[in-house]
Amino acid sequence: MSGNPFDSDEDQSSASGEILEGFLCPICRADLKSIDVLTDHFARQHAEEEATLKSFKDIFTKAKKKILNPFDDERVPSAPSPGGSSSSASAKNPNGNGDRNGPSNARSRLNVFNHMAKQQPGAECSHFEYFQTIRNPRLERYASETNKLIIRLHRLLKDLPADSVQRRQHEQQTVAWLDGSSVKLCPSCAKSFHIARRQHHCRLCGGIMCNDCSKFLPLEDAMQLASLSTTRSEPLQQLHQHENAIRLCEHCLWLLDTRRDMHESRTCRPLLVQVYEQIRQLQKEVTPDLDMYLKIINSLNEGDTIFTLADAGALRGKIGQVAETMDLRSKRILAIFCEPGSREEALKKAIRLSCIQAIKERMLSLPPLPEEAHIRQMQERRRMETQQRILTEQRMAMEAYERNNLAANQSAVAVPGPESGSFAQGSDLQSLNNWSAPQAASKSSLDDPLIEQINIIKGYIKQARQDMNFEVVETLELNLRELQREVYERQRHSQGSTAASPTEA
Repeated sequence: MSGNPFDSDEDQSSASGEILEGFLCPICRADLKSIDVLTDHFARQHAEEEATLKSFKDIFTKAKKKILNPFDDERVPSAPSPGGSSSSASAKNPNGNGDRNGPSNARSRLNVFNHMAKQQPGAECSHFEYFQTIRNPRLERYASETNKLIIRLHRLLKDLPADSVQRRQHEQQTVAWLDGSSVKLCPSCAKSFHIARRQHHCRLCGGIMCNDCSKFLPLEDAMQLASLSTTRSEPLQQLHQHENAIRLCEHCLWLLDTRRDMHESRTCRPLLVQVYEQIRQLQKEVTPDLDMYLKIINSLNEGDTIFTLADAGALRGKIGQVAETMDLRSKRILAIFCEPGSREEALKKAIRLSCIQAIKERMLSLPPLPEEAHIRQMQERRRMETQQRILTEQRMAMEAYERNNLAANQSAVAVPGPESGSFAQGSDLQSLNNWSAPQAASKSSLDDPLIEQINIIKGYIKQARQDMNFEVVETLELNLRELQREVYERQRHSQGSTAASPTEA
């Protein structure tokens, strides 16, 4: 068969079967070498074939346009250009020049997307209202069903008897059970009921099911869902282990589990938050202890006897335990699983670094405990300073009396000197454990209310030291010193009056 579609049946029969190529005349099959020569030949030799000539021109026009503009969309109508191929190429050139083979727009012509018209955004339609119209009734139905189940569960558990027979009657009276005489198959698994597969009822909806399709809710979980006290009454504690649950169908249990999960999602906090709050609470509790430890160390270095070396050691041990607990909590946060490279992992590392920094800067950098010899030396030095101050005050008082020419009887009553061994000269520095107190000279002083109050305050101080409540210790010690000074003043006045009485006699 010849490859020329314009051959007639007679020519095809006489042809040799070779394929002719070139600008062939469709009538005489002459090769005219170019389009222009072929057009002129067809107009002169075959002028009578006007329809064929018109179709012939249309074919060559489309072929010419397709060859010159291979990416032009034929569906988009374009105005005819009188300038021929160069004008058409320059019209399609985005740079405005006539060189269609130039390097400036060669790549852009090869990209088909540069010659495609941009699609305009279409109309938008929101289906949110339709979604709400479908979703809201469904949620309301689930909410109403769940509330009914909670009310029935509360009634079941409120007065639940311990006896199995009474319990069964109580359950039937609370929730009406369906009649199973006409039910032959299990609604869940479609298995038939017989002697080995008995019928069971849901305690909340009264539906029928087999034993394999039954679900059981523990009484503790049921009490929590029904908002009852977790402490069971005596009848509930006497239930057997296999009766320590409520039989439910799968749908009712799913509704209750959904309610419980929703409640836990609103109230439950992640493990990371819980451990971090524990760390923050430890930091808050240890801050007063740190300040008190520094205060105790300064007091010991100054020679004061309000606090002891044992107090400082106990408080330092407590701070060390808090630091160890904080370190363990931060390590636990670091061990919580999370996605590598996530923000949660960065948060855990930041918490760990902040804990390490707080432990190093605030707890491990505390000043060490002073030595006992150094404390005694400072106390002795303070006692000497106190005595020197008392002597200075006595000398200034004597000089004032002499300047005023006081009477002999008045000058006889002078302030006692340091040799008298009074309590006021060193009452604050008599012992390291701060348990010294003036003893009564006579038996009648045992009934003194001040002495009794001093003993009571000493007991309170001992209890406060055991609880490591050193702020209370400081306050009680100051009150104890005031009482001791008052007892000393009373004893001094009583001794002075006793010494004056024989002289008068």
